[in-house]
Amino acid sequence: MNKECSKLCINTSLRDAYSCLWRFKVNHVFISYLAFLPFSLVGILGLLDPFFLPRTSLEMVPEGYNLAFILFIFTTYLWGIPCFILWHRLYLLGPEHLWRRKIWPILTRSLVMMFKVLFLIGICVTFALILMMTLSFTIELFALDDSLTNFLELNDNEYFRYASIVSLTGLLIYFLFLRFSLAICSRSIGKRMGLLTSWKLTEKNTLRMFCSFMAILIPIIIITFVSLALYQFIFSIDLFYSGEILRTTTYIHIFVLAPVITLPLGALSSQCSSFYRHCGGEDYIKP
Repeated sequence: MNKECSKLCINTSLRDAYSCLWRFKVNHVFISYLAFLPFSLVGILGLLDPFFLPRTSLEMVPEGYNLAFILFIFTTYLWGIPCFILWHRLYLLGPEHLWRRKIWPILTRSLVMMFKVLFLIGICVTFALILMMTLSFTIELFALDDSLTNFLELNDNEYFRYASIVSLTGLLIYFLFLRFSLAICSRSIGKRMGLLTSWKLTEKNTLRMFCSFMAILIPIIIITFVSLALYQFIFSIDLFYSGEILRTTTYIHIFVLAPVITLPLGALSSQCSSFYRHCGGEDYIKP
């Protein structure tokens, strides 16, 4: 089925996204605590201590580091994908369709989404390598440095070049995510949409989607950082930059702050869901 790209209204998209965030705030709190529960429990049991143990780069990794690292990955990045699907189901289908009796569809969708995310990361890494090679070739061609070795030593001038590469790569990731966001939303609610279909449906809305995303993410990120800073100031603690091994009370504080920490993720899911509805993804049915 061919679908034409419909024009996205930024104001309507933003109202829809903010409205969903406010209307389902209680459900957001529940999902955020569910997202942080495994990490907090494993941390309180002390199983993550070898991973967070401060050490210099020349020191050997402590005993149990590999197990702690695996547990960290499973309780954060991998566990976050099913929770990410729950946020999308909340904003696309409503709280009454948030849970399913069968857990298997959520797991299979998580695997599919993981493969799509890895595919996008692969594209962006390739793009970054191409930029690095192009920049190095240009510097060699025009003798901008005495040698390539000096370029790689990261002098003050080189920091700007690498920062430019990182910025360009970040923008590429951002725009690719916007163009493929409909496919991610579709998969989270059990529909099947290819990446190319999502690309076509968002073809003429890239700039509008970018502006809409910035208009919701920047305020939400500011609110999140201010709230975390106030919380740490009130309790005279440093949860994220202490440079020390995390204690039991630290994990408890982080768990309490889960709804605030995940607020940008909830806003991201809400905005993606709005794009899905307003760009024609809701009407898409794969034959």
